[in-house]
Amino acid sequence: MKKVLFLLKQEPDNTAKTIIEVQKTLADVTVIDMRTDKNYDKIIDEAVSSDKIITW
Repeated sequence: MKKVLFLLKQEPDNTAKTIIEVQKTLADVTVIDMRTDKNYDKIIDEAVSSDKIITW
């Protein structure tokens, strides 16, 4: 299964929420809110291990 990382820079709108929910049915999805999660080691680890990174 593909691994997808969503990096959120702002509150996700309805479109973003829908895309994330659809992706969850197709892939292993991780969502990181960059406004509150400043653990950069974790963020880099997730990015390196992901097949796709989507910023929103």
